[in-house]
Order: sequence, then C-alpha cells, then structure tokens
Amino acid sequence: MICLCEELSLSYCGLDGKIAILEDKHTVLKNFGLNDGSWLNLWNIDCRLLTMFYQSLDAHYDWFIVVYDYEKFCSDREIKEAIIWHEIGHITYPAGKNIICTDTEVQCDRVAIDYGQKEGIKKILDLTLKMARSLNNEVLLNMTKERQKQLHFI
Repeated sequence: MICLCEELSLSYCGLDGKIAILEDKHTVLKNFGLNDGSWLNLWNIDCRLLTMFYQSLDAHYDWFIVVYDYEKFCSDREIKEAIIWHEIGHITYPAGKNIICTDTEVQCDRVAIDYGQKEGIKKILDLTLKMARSLNNEVLLNMTKERQKQLHFI
C-alpha cells in the first residue's frame, strides 16, 4: 500500500515544484531485489538507505521520494535531511536507469553538504559501508569508499 507521508516545496532552495515523500514497502523491496522485509534484518540493511527518486506524472507533484518505512526514515533528522537533499541533487544530476555512477552520487552528496547536511552524509556513507560489508558487495563497497574519499571523509 502506498502512503503519502510528507510534502516538500522546492521554493526554499530556489527550485520550482513539489516533492511528495511516499512510503511503499512492496515497491522498495521489489526495486532492490528483495522478496520479503525479513531480509533487511538478516543482511543488516538499514531500510533508510533504500530510497528511490522519481519524476512524477501526477499533476500535484513534480517528484517523489519513495521510502520503505517512513517512521524509521524520520528517526534520525540528520540522515533524513541528508537523504532528501541527496535526492534533490538528482534533479540536477540524474541517475541513469540501471547505471551505477560514483561521480553522480558524489555530486548529489555535495548538494546535501552544501545545504548543511555533512554529518548526515557521513552517517549515510558509514551505514552504506556497513551494509556493503554485510552483503559482501564489492561494487557497493568500492563505490562507497570512493564517495568518502572524494568528499574527504577518509
């Protein structure tokens, strides 16, 4: 079930449009290749990291940020704000479908940092590193380390 959780106006950052934050467990799990939410605990995946950013076809919104669990997403303000600003960065630095691009992710991290979310980005990258190790995912591990290096966090 899709839940509309929050609306954001982009006018405060000099952009036009509105973003809706939606909770949709099924779509998030499917998008990340998981059949069941129990895998999150088994593989030590922090569900706040499982976010998606879409351009909207709905007349009321320009963009959607889709999260797995909105309550958990809001549990740490620094992480929440950093994720939102990182996703807003994808308006200027879009991610290609099924393409992993470290440079794009770093640019979006920098957008978040420019809007005061340095500590949140540090936390996100630490959680992502932990998840990459738990999943034994070399691509994610190397990409995360490179992001930390380019942002001078290591």
